[in-house]
Amino acid sequence: MSCERQDELLDALGRGFVGPELDAHTTACNDCGEIRLVAAALLDDNAQAMSEAHLPSSGTMWWRMRVRHRHDVASRARVAMLVGQAATVFVALALVVTFFGSDLAIELRQLVTTIRLSTPLLAAAATLLSLVPLAGWVAIRQK
Repeated sequence: MSCERQDELLDALGRGFVGPELDAHTTACNDCGEIRLVAAALLDDNAQAMSEAHLPSSGTMWWRMRVRHRHDVASRARVAMLVGQAATVFVALALVVTFFGSDLAIELRQLVTTIRLSTPLLAAAATLLSLVPLAGWVAIRQK
């Protein structure tokens, strides 16, 4: 079973001051005595780590913030460019379909009926046409 004064002890250890009454309790209570021993060791390690921590200079921090800001701005610009390109392609396709839709469909049907391609060649062409946009997207994402 745990002691009901453990929370009080942990709060006091966190503040750095254990009153005389709580100190007497920790010597009498085994659970609180163990908690005080472990918590004191952890707090000492924390204090030592904080005193040994190396803080970079203000110039280094300023440079890092500027580099991160530039990176964020460039990332947002890439997204905006990608959206703009997608909108441009959509509008161009819509215009082509609007102006040449019926004529283009007739010509496309005639072209498809005149071309006699084997199944492996059609599969290769379909694969190529599917992979080219994917390769472009991967190339853009890696920059």
